[in-house]
Amino acid sequence: MTATGGSSGPPFDAGQRFIESVFGWIARKNLQAPAAMVLEMHRPLMPLAWSTAMLFGGVVAPFFGPDYYEKIEALRDPAVLDRLLKRLEDTAREEGGSRRAGPEKGGGP
Repeated sequence: MTATGGSSGPPFDAGQRFIESVFGWIARKNLQAPAAMVLEMHRPLMPLAWSTAMLFGGVVAPFFGPDYYEKIEALRDPAVLDRLLKRLEDTAREEGGSRRAGPEKGGGP
């Protein structure tokens, strides 16, 4: 991407910050696998979600802070969702592998 544009999507920085904030929230709740499934199911609705967020932005932006429009711009670019899903799936896969490889707890029969 050049300084004059070159891409119709949001800047990488905005998308990366969005991914980091969403991933951090999901990781704190330990919901990587369910979140990946929900995001994948709602992928076709992302353009509608972005349009709705823009439509009601004047009303809801004061409740979400000054960077509201920057956050919803990340919804516009499908590559941002792809990167978030890849990170969620990689983390879920790593955690699943470490659980299987680790010692069992609880001492079963």
